[in-house]
Amino acid sequence: MAVKKTKTKSFEDSMKRLEEIVTALEGGSLPLEETLALYREGKELSAYCGSVLKKAEQEVKSISETLDGQYKLTDFPEVKA
Repeated sequence: MAVKKTKTKSFEDSMKRLEEIVTALEGGSLPLEETLALYREGKELSAYCGSVLKKAEQEVKSISETLDGQYKLTDFPEVKA
């Protein structure tokens, strides 16, 4: 199952392409050179998507209620991987 390499422009397009790559690699019927090329592309897309998510996470604010009934904006808690 040959999957064409396409330029991605958005996070959503990158995730869709990454899913296509995973499906193709899981099939196990690709020639070695194509497998390696898809693997490299997948690594790049994964890094890109990870950086987009990290940036988005840093921008997210959550509203929490204080003990006196007031609300304040706080940073989204960082998740340790």
